[in-house]
Amino acid sequence: MTKAKRKLTDIARQMMSGVVQIQIEGYIEEDIQSVLNPSIKIPGQWSGSGFFVKYKDLEGHMVTNAHVVRNAVKVEISSMLTSEERFEAEVVGLVKQLEPDVALIKLTDKELLRFKKLAIQPIEYLELREGTSPSRGEAIKAIGYPMGMIEPNITGGEITNFISGSEYTTERFVTNAAINPGNSGGPSINEEGKVVGLNTAVMIDAENIGFITPASFVKIIIENLLLQNEPHFADIGGNLQKNAENFNPLLKQSQAKGVIVSKVLANGFLEAADIQPRDVILSVNKVEFDRHGIVIGKEGLYRHKNIYDVMKLVPIGEEAEIHFMRNGVIKKTKALAMRNPEKGIISNPILNERTYLEVFGMIIQPLSYEIIQAIQFVDPYAQIEMLQTIDQEKPMLVVTHIYQGTQADEVEWPLGELIIKANDHEIHTIEALQKIIDKNKGGTVLLECLSGTIGYFQVDQELESDLANVKVKK
Repeated sequence: MTKAKRKLTDIARQMMSGVVQIQIEGYIEEDIQSVLNPSIKIPGQWSGSGFFVKYKDLEGHMVTNAHVVRNAVKVEISSMLTSEERFEAEVVGLVKQLEPDVALIKLTDKELLRFKKLAIQPIEYLELREGTSPSRGEAIKAIGYPMGMIEPNITGGEITNFISGSEYTTERFVTNAAINPGNSGGPSINEEGKVVGLNTAVMIDAENIGFITPASFVKIIIENLLLQNEPHFADIGGNLQKNAENFNPLLKQSQAKGVIVSKVLANGFLEAADIQPRDVILSVNKVEFDRHGIVIGKEGLYRHKNIYDVMKLVPIGEEAEIHFMRNGVIKKTKALAMRNPEKGIISNPILNERTYLEVFGMIIQPLSYEIIQAIQFVDPYAQIEMLQTIDQEKPMLVVTHIYQGTQADEVEWPLGELIIKANDHEIHTIEALQKIIDKNKGGTVLLECLSGTIGYFQVDQELESDLANVKVKK
């Protein structure tokens, strides 16, 4: 064993005391029944890993994966510093869409005092790595509590590869260090005693391939969550396409370098920077891109870091500089980094945050990516129609469950109908639909769907808003 390896092993043993096991009681979010009918919640128990993080003056705060604590009802942690004692923790915040898969939790004030009293030594706070990404081949140790083990586990390996981000995903490191279920949320550390990233996932049916969320992204998420913001990254605010030599005459370029802007989103970063379709983005903050949008330079020789990765690491609100080409002329512009404009159809994975309306014998919900995915298992044809709505700027309402023997069952609507009008009024929200129903107690409501299907329903005179036939719930 080399001196470097002995050093890394010793460091890992020391840092191991800052890693905790997280025990969760909550709801199983993947259950299709609960997605289509939120009144059904399937309870479950599971575990994961996390670590005490050194960040500013935080005390008792831990980083873990968002998927570990998402839809949790009760969160407890245990540590090798305190035998088998469990301590109550609360979720500070998390990335709901798991891009990246990061959450911040903390011990309650009372439990932090109890932890300190029982701990055999002071809490080991782990520091996130600063600066550039690790190199391919850099040795690491992954620490966690895999498979529900009651003692922390250390596995060795190295950074073997990198996965570039995209418009919807963030960059990940690839490692051959063993990352197993339950290991999620633990740290991967280097010879400097710093956390290079967060153990995030293992690739099923593949050997020695695990994924790590980079520490640089974890830092941005922590700052967002401490400010009680929904964590978001800066993004480009439009669609891009690869450049090519055959565009040279059209774009008046001498060679295909930089990426072509194919679409500019309203109220997005590119619009703020006065970028137009068919402009060619050459660099962001002096980081240059080839025709594929990949970073040019020393790092680009070994990495496929791209324009999306570069933008996501620019803090929102900070000025970003773009060099671009328009009609063969290279120009410079600046704009404040911002997130992409939010569209009508979004992700909503937190069960307790889902609003739904139970009326006329059916469940109506705002359409989300989770609902589209769930309906795929029930009716792929309905999913095709819903996928066509994703780019809409306004929300849509969808029928996700119909009870037998009810008014909705009698009209024989198929699952996945998208409701667009009520009594000839355009509707986009649960609240708007409820108001129309409330105004017509003892009367009728005509619902019209995107497909052209209609439903004519009797409203109960005895209906009490939010309590009887109509139930708006969170």
